[in-house]
Amino acid sequence: MATGKSPTCSVIYSQAPYWENYRLIFPFLVDNWQHFYYIDFPPKFENTEKTYPSILIGIAMAEIYRLCEICTPQIVKVPWYSCLQWEIDWWNEDIYWYLQQKFYLEKWNWDKMPRIEFSSNYTENNSFPSLNDTYLLAVSGGKESTFSFEWMQQANLPTEAFTLHNAGGILGNNWLEKFPVFDYIKNQTYLWEIQAHPQEDPAEYFAYQGVRNDPTITNALFIMMIIAIQQGHRFLVLANDKSSNESNTTYQGREVNHQSAKGAAYIERFNKFLERKGMPFRYVSICEEVYSIGAVHQLSLWNKNILNDLTSCNEAQ
Repeated sequence: MATGKSPTCSVIYSQAPYWENYRLIFPFLVDNWQHFYYIDFPPKFENTEKTYPSILIGIAMAEIYRLCEICTPQIVKVPWYSCLQWEIDWWNEDIYWYLQQKFYLEKWNWDKMPRIEFSSNYTENNSFPSLNDTYLLAVSGGKESTFSFEWMQQANLPTEAFTLHNAGGILGNNWLEKFPVFDYIKNQTYLWEIQAHPQEDPAEYFAYQGVRNDPTITNALFIMMIIAIQQGHRFLVLANDKSSNESNTTYQGREVNHQSAKGAAYIERFNKFLERKGMPFRYVSICEEVYSIGAVHQLSLWNKNILNDLTSCNEAQ
């Protein structure tokens, strides 16, 4: 895995997000460089009028983690979002879960972790709608998520599917060519296909050569919430296999696991956060008791032909 000396900056500044038609836009300043992160929703998505700040902040923080990995600041400022002290502490711990691999591989000291500051004027008063005991399952075209979809179909659980396409990678914007299994999924339920992409890749702008551990889990969960509000889904389902719970090493007194946001400890932590915030969702994980080979074996028993259509997560990036 690539390592390298990362660029640094003084401050990353998150500006208030806003909608333009079906596009949700998150602006940032990295010192004086203007950065935009776009999330494109399909026309079936109707509710662009009101998006809860407590959901928007999660998407903003995911992009902040990505920016901090590429160009590490001394401080992050988020003046458009206000929260209580316990939540400030929660986000300042959350950043460790995503930057730990970078700090370990590039041998940064933990005290260099950027501090996140929010507005001190707490005004948020969320009133979420009632949701149903139905499921929104994140699918990636890979082994575990396809196993989870097949399992939920066989269990007759009311499920819609969700995927987050990140433009770029080997095929650039032609990402649909990477996911043949999605045709199979679309024949059985609705697949929410969301595309996320920067206006300009910050890694290219800053000539970053270091490790990448993009915060896909946080990003996906909070984007899923936007859809779940409209569709009435309570359960946000991800497929995380057994290896997600296994630490890779220990560095300066902290465990390091590049898949930590998929593990049982993080899932419990995230669900406690949702409960304390009064948010009506629950992060559910499937496949925790088996490794990838176990999921593939079970899929081969259910539907051997589907194995030809799977895409590994590494190929799909």
